[in-house]
Amino acid sequence: MECLTGDKMKRNLILSSGVLLLIFSMALISPVKANATWGFETDKTYAFELKQLNMYDTDYVQALKQNTTMKIVFTDSNDTGYSYNTIDFEGTITPNSTVFVPVEVAEGVTFVMPQGLPIALPLSYGGSIPDYLAAFGQFINETDLNLMLGNLLFNMTDFGNITYMDVYSIYNEDYLYGKLDLFATVLNETTLTGLMAGIDTSELGFTFPTNITDFKFNATIAYNATSGLFDYFKITIRSMAEQYGYVDNFDVDVKYGLYIPPPPYTPTPTPTPTPTETNFPWMIPIVAVSLISSGLVLRRKKK
Repeated sequence: MECLTGDKMKRNLILSSGVLLLIFSMALISPVKANATWGFETDKTYAFELKQLNMYDTDYVQALKQNTTMKIVFTDSNDTGYSYNTIDFEGTITPNSTVFVPVEVAEGVTFVMPQGLPIALPLSYGGSIPDYLAAFGQFINETDLNLMLGNLLFNMTDFGNITYMDVYSIYNEDYLYGKLDLFATVLNETTLTGLMAGIDTSELGFTFPTNITDFKFNATIAYNATSGLFDYFKITIRSMAEQYGYVDNFDVDVKYGLYIPPPPYTPTPTPTPTPTETNFPWMIPIVAVSLISSGLVLRRKKK
């Protein structure tokens, strides 16, 4: 298996899929001068890990989890971006930075786009955008797909015979979700090999099928609505595949996201038994009979 380190890991780990890059990179119309507000903490370590990787009804998380672990430490932030260190599974520290700047992507159309890995989105960006996440989601919902996908998936024949594709967002008090739903009658298998970021899957005991049909692809990227921090992305694939003349279901489930430590263990206290009053109702008739018997004996003696 190829080890992913340094810049290569930074390029491939989260942005290995062009589809994911699309949702990461879309932003919104912005004033010229920004004053961004951030919700993350500097000098705090945020760890990310592979949470799920199921393929061919087999769980590959344990085989790949260690090599895909990444830690992020934000070192500084300013009005337009932030600096941070990435720490890969080997402990290699790589300084990085991300800035959100207005970029003219079409005539008369300007977007604020992240230059660098968008581990976090701003909570606000300029005085006229008090809720960046809400505006970000609205922008995704209202932007023409041709504008968002034109430069990214410019040659659809390389990807497959796509008959349906939709990009949209959902925003609530917990998360901003960026979503992509796609259906292709036939898929070029090299698209899936690209998602594995250079990992030699043959060492894991499988290869991608040569013919994939009825390809349903659903991707979700979630940002925490309170901190703006990237929380997770999830990919679900449901399709049919042919390999060596054998056709079977080809299902893939992938989830990569923020590591949440389990709550500290608190032993359950052993309840103290409540003392109960001891009664002996069965002794009452015995005592009564004994007293009566004793009285009869004393009476006979007196006679």
